[in-house]
Amino acid sequence: MDDLADRYADQAVRSVFVYTREAHPGEHYRHHTSMDDKRHHARAFQEQFAVRRPILLDDLQGAAHHGYGRLPNMTWIVGRGGVIQYKSAWTRADDVEDALKVTLDAFARRAKDGLMPFYSERVSWRIRDDNDFRAGLERAGPQAVTDFYGKK
Repeated sequence: MDDLADRYADQAVRSVFVYTREAHPGEHYRHHTSMDDKRHHARAFQEQFAVRRPILLDDLQGAAHHGYGRLPNMTWIVGRGGVIQYKSAWTRADDVEDALKVTLDAFARRAKDGLMPFYSERVSWRIRDDNDFRAGLERAGPQAVTDFYGKK
């Protein structure tokens, strides 16, 4: 997503990462009990994954997470007037870029071509790399692995 944000930085597009909660807390990255915990975890995430976009912290109660759907890894494109242009229950950069291109093209053409927005939904597909996913759980700690996969 950072590469995508870089490619559109010269346009009226801004991208941020909202850090809501530990999706799979474990011994190394526990459930947040303070904003200091959350800040520490967000910095570790930023360093480990070399995130260049600004990271905003949700409050401990998860107001932003609750307000935007409570799903993991959601992505939103919101127009200047607050109109939702794109909403996804998972982040896949090529799908986000496709939606961004359609949105920017429509904004550029709307007055000239008489474009009117309409609402639609679709399902997209992604491949989950179980090795990467498990590695993320292992970073959080053995408890996160057990919580997700169960005891073996």
